[in-house]
Amino acid sequence: MISIRWIYVIFSLSIIFACNTTLQEDKPPNVILIISDQWSTRVSDGSGNYNNGILTPSIDNLASNGIRFTQSYSTYPLCTPARASLFTGLYSHNNDVGFNLRRDSILDQASIYPTIGKSFKQAGYNIAYFGKEHAGGYGYASATEFGSMLHSDGGMLAEGSAYDPIFTQDAIDYVNNSVDDKPFFMTLSLINPHDICRVLGGKVAGATFTDAIHFARNDDEPYLRFQDRPNLPENHNSTYEKGMILHKDFMYYEVFGLNENEWKRFISTYQLLIENTDRLIGQLLAAVKQKGIDDNTIVVFTTDHGEMAGSHKLIAKTTFYEESSKIPIIIKYPKIINPKTVNKKSLVGTIDIMPTLLDLAGINIPENLDGKSFKDEIINPEIESNDFKVLFSQNQFGRMVRFDNYKYVRSVVYGKKYEILFDLINDPLESKNLINNSNHSSAIEKGRNLLDEWLTNQGTNLITQR
Repeated sequence: MISIRWIYVIFSLSIIFACNTTLQEDKPPNVILIISDQWSTRVSDGSGNYNNGILTPSIDNLASNGIRFTQSYSTYPLCTPARASLFTGLYSHNNDVGFNLRRDSILDQASIYPTIGKSFKQAGYNIAYFGKEHAGGYGYASATEFGSMLHSDGGMLAEGSAYDPIFTQDAIDYVNNSVDDKPFFMTLSLINPHDICRVLGGKVAGATFTDAIHFARNDDEPYLRFQDRPNLPENHNSTYEKGMILHKDFMYYEVFGLNENEWKRFISTYQLLIENTDRLIGQLLAAVKQKGIDDNTIVVFTTDHGEMAGSHKLIAKTTFYEESSKIPIIIKYPKIINPKTVNKKSLVGTIDIMPTLLDLAGINIPENLDGKSFKDEIINPEIESNDFKVLFSQNQFGRMVRFDNYKYVRSVVYGKKYEILFDLINDPLESKNLINNSNHSSAIEKGRNLLDEWLTNQGTNLITQR
């Protein structure tokens, strides 16, 4: 028979447990934003479905414990303007970052516009930033912890391979030293796989990243896990559409005329960089779990833009092709997001990340943002919302609108105007421009009208000056 004393002890412990549970439920969530650079969803998207031998267990695991969006796009598929849009929730023409400007040239802008860091800080959060910024100062805004080093520009010739482990360890140390009395918003911004830039021609004559690591130069050298080197993309031999690229750009002259072995060498390097980045992400996620804050931490993985990686025999970013403009958005928050959730309908973009994270954390969203919260689309991925049925993206020579099954592009390349329409359902490899196809006249008209209306409402032009 239990004594009255033990009944009292059990009752007291139950009260303490209930109070602690309530406090945990009421505590604001920590937020970790992980940004890679130049990560193509064609190569790895968190689904775990790959046909080219690549392994990315960390983001696959993140997606299996949260939600991934399959129709998510970069608001501007180039480093600085993409990141500026992410941290401000504004289009490029509304945050004054129109090209890859260095942070010191527009650093004062970070004090003018709302940023995600400032919004979290005003809500009582500690703000930390580790890694590449390259966002015009908007990423650094309100941060007080920066780790071992600041790095603002892009990575070439193994910069990311050298610095990313340092950034990651700084983020892990920050998590391990975090205290329970105040939530944190932390960004880990990794350079890679951006080291793939100019890997073929090299930043310095005779010195390339592939030379530095000595692999995949010929068929006799074994590749990763002794497997066959990656296949070329299905649309490798599909000629690029005029108006989709600035074809006189130096980067395209580097790759014109490459043979199959050289292309496979490029793709091999790119996939290795992605695997290395995934491994670092896994180290941070393991630290979060070991710290015991996993359940009350929102973790987001995304990138600024993709990489062509041989599609249409092109490299790099900036274009509106899927390989360049489509990005992963994966979010884990066990309190409200069910595992293995996939949203295949909502067209969400870089500018929507800021309001969404604030909304998930229960923080007021600043007024007059271009981006919108897709929290409802996270909780109910089957929802049909007018806010996310149309998406706009821009670069320095054109604009894109995604709607229904289509992608409509209007551009001005070296003074000549182009229109492009792709049917992404029937032509997912974007090999046929339908702009003159009368069978798609209604889609052509809709694309034109949507873009005209957007340009008018935004008070902007078709092209952005450098």
